[in-house]
Amino acid sequence: MGFQIRFDHSARIVRATFFGQVELEDKLNAAQQVAEKYGHLQPLPLLVDVREAEILLTLEERKAFGQFAARLPGLRHARTAVLHAPEINANVVINDWARNEGMLLGEFITEHMALSWLAADVVT
Repeated sequence: MGFQIRFDHSARIVRATFFGQVELEDKLNAAQQVAEKYGHLQPLPLLVDVREAEILLTLEERKAFGQFAARLPGLRHARTAVLHAPEINANVVINDWARNEGMLLGEFITEHMALSWLAADVVT
């Protein structure tokens, strides 16, 4: 398994952390877990950390997953901050397709900026 899902009580956000080699099945399972366990939260601030992940999805799988995540009941209303390494965004294609489907999503290289962006939505 190349991911961990947890609720950060202090920040009041859901964290999905990916690590090592990540395949489509990992991405699908993580999205479904977030939707099932935390999809009732309004708002649903979600921090997706792919800094330590090697995303092993084809271009078509990335497109399909972006669309899947944006359409998934319990997840499609999330405000999602994607945290990636400065030198590469392993989620760029996924993020673009999710945005095309209407998901509110931002990309960040520092956790501080990602958390600030997520908190801004919670306050308003």
